[in-house]
Amino acid sequence: MRTFFISLFILLWSAPAYADCKKEEVCKMMKKLGHFAILDKCPDAGALLIECKKTSNKVMEELSEPSFVDNGDGTITDANNKLIWHKSGIYKKFSLRKAKAYAATAKEGGIGGWRVPTLPELKTLLQTKKIENATGKKAWIHPLFTDDGDYYYWTTTTCDDVSFIVDRYQKKICHQGEGGAWLVHFKIGAIIWHFVKSENFYVWLVKNAS
Repeated sequence: MRTFFISLFILLWSAPAYADCKKEEVCKMMKKLGHFAILDKCPDAGALLIECKKTSNKVMEELSEPSFVDNGDGTITDANNKLIWHKSGIYKKFSLRKAKAYAATAKEGGIGGWRVPTLPELKTLLQTKKIENATGKKAWIHPLFTDDGDYYYWTTTTCDDVSFIVDRYQKKICHQGEGGAWLVHFKIGAIIWHFVKSENFYVWLVKNAS
C-alpha cells in the first residue's frame, strides 16, 4: 500500500502543469494574450501553444483582373468583378466592427449601399510596382484612385477565412481566427493582419454593381 501511494505521488507530481489547461482554452487565450501571459497561467503549456499555432493553410482566392473605369462622380467601376469603389479612402480610424457600421450608413457622394471590402477585393487595387496615382504621388495603388491616407485599410477577411498571405515582403501567418483580420497599405504595398478590435485603421468603401 505504501508503494502505491508513493507511486501515485510521483505520478501526480510529474504530471504536466498544463493538465488543467485544455488546448481549446489555450487557443482561445492566444487571441487575447501574449505567450508569456499564457505561460503564467499554464506554465508548461508550450506544447499546446505550438499546437494552437498550427494553421489550416487557408489561402486567398484571387479575383479576376480588374477593369477600372472612372465614373466622374467620385466612384470607380470594376466591370470585370462587378464592383463600384469610392475613389478615395475614408481617413478616419475605426475598429472593424465600427468600420462596417460606418460603411452601412455612409452616403459618400450622395450614394449609399457601401460596405467594407474583402481582402481579395481590396487587393485588386494593389499594383505590382509603385506608380503615380490620382494624387500626383507614387504608391502601390491603381493610378485612377486617390490615396492620401498613408495607413492601413480594413478588410472583412478574417484570419479564420485566410490563415496566411504572401505580399511583396514575405509570407505572413495569422493564428487569431475571427479575432484578427487582414489589412492593406497602398503607400508601402503591404498586407498585414491585426486584431479586429483595434481602432487604428481606415476603411475603403466598395459596393456591388447592380
